[in-house]
Amino acid sequence: MQGVVAGATPDERDPSTWPDEAFAAIQRCLDDSLARAGQAIRDTFDQSTRRPSARQFVELWRSCRLKAMATTGAGGTPHIAPVHAEFVNGHLRSTIYDNAVRLLDIQRNPEVAFTTWGVNGATAIVYGRARILPDTLKDTRPGATGRTRKTLTLEIDLKRIYAMNGREQ
Repeated sequence: MQGVVAGATPDERDPSTWPDEAFAAIQRCLDDSLARAGQAIRDTFDQSTRRPSARQFVELWRSCRLKAMATTGAGGTPHIAPVHAEFVNGHLRSTIYDNAVRLLDIQRNPEVAFTTWGVNGATAIVYGRARILPDTLKDTRPGATGRTRKTLTLEIDLKRIYAMNGREQ
C-alpha cells in the first residue's frame, strides 16, 4: 500500500471519481511536455507503443510505491529523498517534514522534480512548482529520536511530465 497524503479523502484519491477536466489537464501537460522536449527526451519517451494516456499515467504513478523528490539548495546543492506523492483530484500532492532541508529549499526555490519507475521499464518524471497548502501542519509518528514530528502538505503545479508505459511481455 502506498503512503497517504494527509487531508485527502478516499474519493479524492480515486481517479474514477475525478472530473474529466482533471485528466484533460494532465493530458495537455503530457502532450505539451513531449512537444517541447529536447532530442534526448524524445528519443527516450516518444515511443508511440509506450506513450501513456493521462489515465494510464495516473495508474502508473499510483502503482509505483517509491517516488523520489528533488529540490535545489542554496548554492545549487541538490537534495533528494523518497516521498509519498499522490494525485488528489488530478493535483499532485506530497507531504514534507517541517524541519526538512528540502522544505527550506522549496521556500527559496519552489521548483521541484519527482521520478518513479515500475515493472518492465515503466517510468515517469514530473517537474513542477511546489507550494505549501495552508493549515496542513500535522503531527505524525515519532522519528528515531522518539520525538513527534510534523508534516506539511505540498501541492505541485505541474510544468512537465515525461512518462512511458512498461514494455509488453
